[in-house]
Amino acid sequence: MSIFELLTKIPRQIIFLVIGIAIAIPLIVPIGMPVNIMPKSRSLFQAIDTLGPHSKPVLVSCDFDPQSMPELYPMLVSILRHCFARDVKVMLMALWPQGPGLVELALDEVPRNYGKEYGRDYAFLGYKFGVAAVLLGMGENIKGVFPFDYYGTSLDSIPIMRRINTYGDISMVISLSTGDPGWRQWLLYAQSRYNASLGVGVTAVSAADVYPYVETGQVIGLLAGMKGASEYETMVQNEGYSDGILRAVQGMDAQSLGHLLIMIFIVLGNVGYFAMRRKK
Repeated sequence: MSIFELLTKIPRQIIFLVIGIAIAIPLIVPIGMPVNIMPKSRSLFQAIDTLGPHSKPVLVSCDFDPQSMPELYPMLVSILRHCFARDVKVMLMALWPQGPGLVELALDEVPRNYGKEYGRDYAFLGYKFGVAAVLLGMGENIKGVFPFDYYGTSLDSIPIMRRINTYGDISMVISLSTGDPGWRQWLLYAQSRYNASLGVGVTAVSAADVYPYVETGQVIGLLAGMKGASEYETMVQNEGYSDGILRAVQGMDAQSLGHLLIMIFIVLGNVGYFAMRRKK
């Protein structure tokens, strides 16, 4: 059997094993491939980077579920790291019933690394059903929609919330969204109706739907999928705001290596096929 014939008959088990090892290695030992920062990601980073201790809070809405965690959860963590490193106060909420569990997961991880205290530096409003009523109501009176936080504490007794009444008392809204309800509703009810500044993070498959609104200026910045999350993680680390685990960067390394090996196997198979065909 010639070498070209061998190339066309590589056992699939070998292919799967090689690709599996290549994907696993970056998740265990970070490789640190270069990350190219896209303008839409940089715009969102710069919008937060202009804020400081005396700025209005940032509202982050976690509109996703566990199956979207590889793409959107790293965005949540890196945005929290950025805000806390800049001493920017953060409010969190969710339009999805699965969102609160993911918010608590991030709050168990990030605030303690920056010495942040609940109620003084951040607050979690929780989840409430009725998207249109919730978002329009927040434009008139946030405490009317969320009289209590996720843990049952009156917002009036939470220091960070005492002067927060409408979107006008918030620096920007960031929707981390995997579908509906999500960024579209924030765009329709908060940005268009009340002129709230809106940043968006979405899964890669949804990114193209957001691009037109970035161009019109209705969305101030966009993180697109795991690639966007890795870009934000890289910017946060490069500015010295965090030295934590870069989950999205590791994920992109694994994805890139996997794609590279798949292309190599395709090329090898074609080389073998055309070489054998030429001999005939």
